[in-house]
Amino acid sequence: MDDLVLKKIVLEVINQLNKTCIDSVFVLSDNNSFCFKNELENMGYKVDISNNACDFNNHCMFIIDDLSAEIISSISNLLYKDSNTSFIINALLSGKKVLALKDNDKFDNYKKTASNQLFSKLLELENTAKSYGLIILDSKSFLSYFSKNSNNEIKSSSASFDFTDKKVVTKSDIMDIVKDYSSIIVRNNVIITPLVMDYIKENKINIIYNE
Repeated sequence: MDDLVLKKIVLEVINQLNKTCIDSVFVLSDNNSFCFKNELENMGYKVDISNNACDFNNHCMFIIDDLSAEIISSISNLLYKDSNTSFIINALLSGKKVLALKDNDKFDNYKKTASNQLFSKLLELENTAKSYGLIILDSKSFLSYFSKNSNNEIKSSSASFDFTDKKVVTKSDIMDIVKDYSSIIVRNNVIITPLVMDYIKENKINIIYNE
């Protein structure tokens, strides 16, 4: 074989290797589809989609395609209701990165239709799931999370601000630390109003509850 042809083949192989996926992502989806599949593949991720649980060792990250109140309840209460919720809980217990895509419109409707007590309980359960390590993103922030992650611009998960001395966390408290911290530590009985909670979620601040 001609050396020039061989060199071209080697260069092409190297080029293709450079284009291969840097990480493998598993998407848990009821309808076996995922709206951000092409975008993630363009970023270099290998995306596998299924409505059934998979082997932890084959993927670096797991995504719940449509976060529901049922899933939030199961995770926050550690209820092994079925194989998929068991898979999600075990992934979190194993220290795996688990993301959930949340439909804000659906949850906004819950706010309109459910009682204040019930909706507040749902927010409480959501915060508990997040304190277990679940990363909740909406469609607007989903791709930006991956973009920042690929550029190493995500705030360190270890950057937590301690609010355990406070009985009430205000919006001004969060505004003071939002640029430098990715999570806050609070007591279990802390009071966080829905408006402050919305601001926390908008800025992707994780809440860690401390007894």
